[in-house]
Amino acid sequence: MKPTIPLWRSCVAAVVFVPAISHAVVLSHDSFSGYTAGEIQAVVPSPAVAGYTGNWTDVDFGDAEPSITAGSLIYGDALYAGSSGDRVTVANNTTGGEITAANSGRVFRTLDSTLAVTDSTTGSLYMSFLFQSGQETGATTYQMLSLYNATTSDANRNFDIGITTNGGQSGTAYNFGADNAYTTTGVAANTTVHLFVVKFDLSAVAGSDSITVWVDPTLGAGDPTGGVTVTGKTLTWDRLTFSDYEGNSAAWDEVRWGTDFNSVTVPEPTSALLGSLGGLLLLRRRKR
Repeated sequence: MKPTIPLWRSCVAAVVFVPAISHAVVLSHDSFSGYTAGEIQAVVPSPAVAGYTGNWTDVDFGDAEPSITAGSLIYGDALYAGSSGDRVTVANNTTGGEITAANSGRVFRTLDSTLAVTDSTTGSLYMSFLFQSGQETGATTYQMLSLYNATTSDANRNFDIGITTNGGQSGTAYNFGADNAYTTTGVAANTTVHLFVVKFDLSAVAGSDSITVWVDPTLGAGDPTGGVTVTGKTLTWDRLTFSDYEGNSAAWDEVRWGTDFNSVTVPEPTSALLGSLGGLLLLRRRKR
């Protein structure tokens, strides 16, 4: 008589042959849930998020600080890890103009030791986020996610990414800066929701850090081809900021940190495994 295989063993055996996407470690994921609508720094205490400490704090520059808006940005790639919670936004200023107290603002939140980078930090660190620019008033002066060290003065801004006219950039393409020197991604800015992925290769040797940026990369197979890389940098940071010095609207969402490309772009393997197992159990139950 043929032995009966327990149901759980037959399902696990089947799952083993389902192709899996390899992961390293997801360090942090901020979906901006747990807030009430309104200026992000006005919610005290800020909701707990792995990798961050303290509260979102307003930098005294303008009066249009980024706010929490209900609903998340949605990115169209079916392989993307997905969205939840709400989003960070700045509204279109219908009166126009650039960099005034009426239409500018910046907020920051401090990073803990898992995400902060010092002169002795080594290895690779990845960050991804979704970004959408409204493009209502033409070229954009400055809409950026940035990483600063110790303070939010321009001299301590070690990395920023989004749209800017800094460093001779046009303000009509997505670009990024390292040590306040700017590079274009070559991707024209528009009103679509885009996925940005950044790889930081960090060294303890001064001037040996490098950065690779992808906009809407191919997902599911680790580091894709393409992207734009800059080298010869010295990077340190301990805080993340959202800045908008602009009449245009903007939105950021789903800030993820991890130790490889897949960990910040595609679903975690536990979710995929449970989904496969659940589907197999359902199919077996229907057959019986």
